[in-house]
Amino acid sequence: MSKVKRQNQHWLIIFLFFLLVSCDDAPPIPTEKFLELYVDLLIIQDTTTTPNFFLDSVKTLVLNRYNVSLDQYDAMLKYYNSSPERWIAFFDSATVYVERLKLEAENQP
Repeated sequence: MSKVKRQNQHWLIIFLFFLLVSCDDAPPIPTEKFLELYVDLLIIQDTTTTPNFFLDSVKTLVLNRYNVSLDQYDAMLKYYNSSPERWIAFFDSATVYVERLKLEAENQP
């Protein structure tokens, strides 16, 4: 095998190693941001009686408010769906967040 081929193989192995190492299991958007966005969507969905096609428009507005694309939102759902433990931890955090929102609302004049 020539020296150039061997050198190319070494570079390929190094590249693949770094590619694998860099492929961590990080969420597509920050968890806290997704938490707030998700809770906002749930609150809107639970407190409105508008038809579903209006909810899609509201969803778009909420996503825009958080500067999140629909693809990022869907990727985040896929990220959580890949591990039920993630959803459990997420909903625990969401409960704490909603309770904090309730306390803030109660303490406002």
